[in-house]
Amino acid sequence: MSDTKTIVLRKPLKHGKGDAEATVSEITLREPLAGEYETAEQSAGVYGTTVALIALLSGVPVDVIDQMYGSQIDEAENFIASFGHEIARNPERSPDEIVIQLTQPVQLTRDDSALNLASLTLCEPTNQQKRKAEAAGGPFARMVAMISLIGKVPKSSVRAMCARDFLAAVAYFNGFQVRRSPDSDD
Repeated sequence: MSDTKTIVLRKPLKHGKGDAEATVSEITLREPLAGEYETAEQSAGVYGTTVALIALLSGVPVDVIDQMYGSQIDEAENFIASFGHEIARNPERSPDEIVIQLTQPVQLTRDDSALNLASLTLCEPTNQQKRKAEAAGGPFARMVAMISLIGKVPKSSVRAMCARDFLAAVAYFNGFQVRRSPDSDD
């Protein structure tokens, strides 16, 4: 899996007017951060979360991304999904507690502080914690809030997590939705 992907547009797209007019002939994507999922979700508007996320990751205006062919949007979405969406959508039953070693540690400050993370300790949320996270907004905002609450780390640190680490935590929480067998002793 590559950290970036460049998609050459089959039809160059223009945006802006006059001296500010620019032509986009390709977009380059990278692995998203958890906070970018949340931002895309909040700014999706008429374009949708996927198009908003592609715009964020590529630095190209959302209305330009909206003019791309559907197959190229799908190609961009497949690249973004390669960072762990499958595990988040198809979780296994989760243990009561887990320590996730981050593949890309979060380094927000030079100091030794709670803002910097190398691992994340998570456990099954209580109903009260789930309700509190629900108040944060859409699915990505809820997961940022849940990870922050359960992991006892600031939301800013969660937002700085790479997609692979964020989606591993999401998969852990989704694993509590997997039905336990009737004959298990849990």
